[in-house]
Amino acid sequence: MAVRRPLIALLSAALLFGPASAAVAAPADPEALDAAIASPRGQSDTELPFGIGPGQRGRSADAPGRQPSEPVAAAKLAGKPRNDVIADVPVELTDASIAYNLIPYHGIPSALRDLQRSNRISVEVIGQSVLGRDLHLVVATAPMSDAQWKTWQQLSDLRFSDPHAAQAKLAAGGYDNWRTPLFVNNNIHGNEWEGTDASLQVLQELAFSTDPTVVDMLNKHVLAFVVTNNPDGRVAATRANANGFDMNRDYITASQPEVRAVRAQLVRYSPLTMLDIHGYVNCTLIEPTTGPHGDNYEYDLYIKHALRNALSMEQKVLATGETRASCANPDGSRRNDIPFRDRTQGWDDWPPIFTPMYSMYHGAIGHTIEVPLNPRGNLTVAERHERTRINTAVAVATIKGNFDYATQNRAELLTNQLEWFRRGVDGESTRPIDDPLAISLARGDNIKTHVQGFARAYVIPAGTDQRSATAAARLVQFMVDNDLKVQRAWRPFKLGGTHYEAGTYVVDMHQAKRGLASALLEVGRDVTNDFNAMYDISAWSHGHLWGATVQRVSENVALDAQALRPVTEARATGAVAPGKQANYGLIVDSVAGIQAVNRLLNDGVELARTADGTFVVPGDLSVVRPIAEAYGVEFIRLTPPQVRGATPVSKTRLGVAANGGEIFALQQMGFAPISVTHTAFNNGTLSFADFDAFFVSTTAFNPLSLNATQLAAFDQWLADGGTVVGRGASGKQFNDRAGLLDVTIAAGRSDANGIVKVENNPASPITATALPTAFVDAPQYFTRVGDGVRVDQRLAAEGFFLAGHWGGQAAAAGQAVVVSGVAKGANVTLFGTEPLFRAHPEGLYPQVAAALWQ
Repeated sequence: MAVRRPLIALLSAALLFGPASAAVAAPADPEALDAAIASPRGQSDTELPFGIGPGQRGRSADAPGRQPSEPVAAAKLAGKPRNDVIADVPVELTDASIAYNLIPYHGIPSALRDLQRSNRISVEVIGQSVLGRDLHLVVATAPMSDAQWKTWQQLSDLRFSDPHAAQAKLAAGGYDNWRTPLFVNNNIHGNEWEGTDASLQVLQELAFSTDPTVVDMLNKHVLAFVVTNNPDGRVAATRANANGFDMNRDYITASQPEVRAVRAQLVRYSPLTMLDIHGYVNCTLIEPTTGPHGDNYEYDLYIKHALRNALSMEQKVLATGETRASCANPDGSRRNDIPFRDRTQGWDDWPPIFTPMYSMYHGAIGHTIEVPLNPRGNLTVAERHERTRINTAVAVATIKGNFDYATQNRAELLTNQLEWFRRGVDGESTRPIDDPLAISLARGDNIKTHVQGFARAYVIPAGTDQRSATAAARLVQFMVDNDLKVQRAWRPFKLGGTHYEAGTYVVDMHQAKRGLASALLEVGRDVTNDFNAMYDISAWSHGHLWGATVQRVSENVALDAQALRPVTEARATGAVAPGKQANYGLIVDSVAGIQAVNRLLNDGVELARTADGTFVVPGDLSVVRPIAEAYGVEFIRLTPPQVRGATPVSKTRLGVAANGGEIFALQQMGFAPISVTHTAFNNGTLSFADFDAFFVSTTAFNPLSLNATQLAAFDQWLADGGTVVGRGASGKQFNDRAGLLDVTIAAGRSDANGIVKVENNPASPITATALPTAFVDAPQYFTRVGDGVRVDQRLAAEGFFLAGHWGGQAAAAGQAVVVSGVAKGANVTLFGTEPLFRAHPEGLYPQVAAALWQ
């Protein structure tokens, strides 16, 4: 079939970045350095429709005393703060913050407007939450003219575009008056409130204090605060956002609007330090962490300042005199919990799903802060308020301790960050920790790091089929949104002895933030034997789980700079087979394809599905052309024999007993899932007649708990050809309780997770075109498959575990992980893998859609 080609908006090499393969040496003459300052970096709003960037949302609010602004092109001054009009929001007396004597969300706008009275403060609306609440960024710094901001932006961008030139300029005093960016994020977990209140207290001081130390700090830094990263959770007292996501597990995926909004600010500023304020861990926890440490960090550079900054914050906390915020040492002195110093395992920084760990890829010394006292639960009002008072004081102390450290060590921190970026541009290997203080304080194996070299480049072909073309554009745009440099060939070229076609994407790993590129594209490694316990997941990979073809170039070869141009935007374009067609075919092996089918069904278009899973679409150009353009899918020509025997397909009315991440992923695909429980069926709130399929991964829907009437209705629903998709142990339990497929399941360790190599059944309509890799979490695998049950996918017999942490993995080799069959008249599919995990493994989504459409 014809190949869809991604449509790319390219800028000439003179714009944004030069060829990434050319590491520019610093001119010998410091005066010539000004010519080496790169143009400001472009920002893509493809994934960020939240008004991010100067002038894209709200009106300018020139507060009393504020210097009038001069008209400046917004794209050239990305870092210059904007001052939006902050409107009141409806009062919500049920806001959970009120019970804790903390500021409710509806109290934040007036507090921000009060801060705007100072010409040191700017407040921006950087996005909206799932429920539409504004997300606010407050920037504090001494006033600067637009000309000063232009110089600031040039020096900021020089850090990444040419760290050699930046280092030389720093040595020549060119950064003496440049204000270093620092970042504080608050309340990402909605029921961990106090960071918001603490930051507002600190901002009051920054806005109005005449203390010389405060004035000096404002002259040396650009201080950026996200007031609350999760306003919906703050109001509702939930850890997750309104989509049910723990957003401090989402930063490497960025599926949530609140995460994308904050990510854009981390990209915008690439701060020297970053705090993420949480709760609640006794003693007050201040990172750095235990091992294993993320492979793609320049950890020797990180730990030198992270540890000293932690000690600075610890001293500020102890100075509050709040003994409940600390623990006693054997000698009677007090301490906080600094995992690198005080623990041996279980609080690692391995996955960049956490905000501070993600920020480290942008050169930040990132810290999670856990304030000490849990105010939730059965407490007296007085005790609850006392705990939040102490927690707020602790959060204030950590913010001030961090700012003090950054002020006293500003030049060293900037030097450290520029060296971090220089190593990336020069393609150097990571280095072991050599800091004497870190070596002396590390417990257990916390000093160990995995010293590694990086790929020379990654090549991402534009696509020889629908899935790879769509996934390639999606992956490239994601990298651009994360401030990574990607190039595209405008003509054929040769790299490492291999010829590539025009349109091929190339990620040159000689770039400042190469650690993030490696984290996204590499599979990772098996860390099972490194540490006994991990805090969260141990594997992720956009290169292996998103569906694009990603090829690693290991040899140190030169790139054909003349053939490559920087990518600023990537999107897949659709195609329609030429000529008049009675029917078109749509092969669905990507998220975009699933969305296109569901859109057609929602629009009332009559579809059918062939035995191999191809969708048959009526030959109406007025229908297919807009869908091809909107979703970037290809409609191919179908012959009458191909159409013969196709089964009609209708809109899937989907019931789910699933977690928030899975529900969100199903919504991403264009389904409209409705949560179901056995209780709702029993009391008549729900009827089986209203559903075509069920996706079950929790115990909320137990067929054994249905009353006699509803059990009979369920059995009839099955007999009429209903569809059941079960995932994990609970999905298998549902299968057994309903008496469906005859299979036996075994479980891996509950804390195991990772990326696995799989073998797909070519005769399966569910997995025939599936990726050769999958993701598992608390893995389940089928050790016995009864008559009439098809094995759709199994783990590879040898070397199946590619990356992650799974003790006892050998027992699962070669075992089935996806099975299906017909039972009691229903189409049933069981997944032992995690195809929708936290909305990350997008390349696995088509397996679920295919199972639901049976």
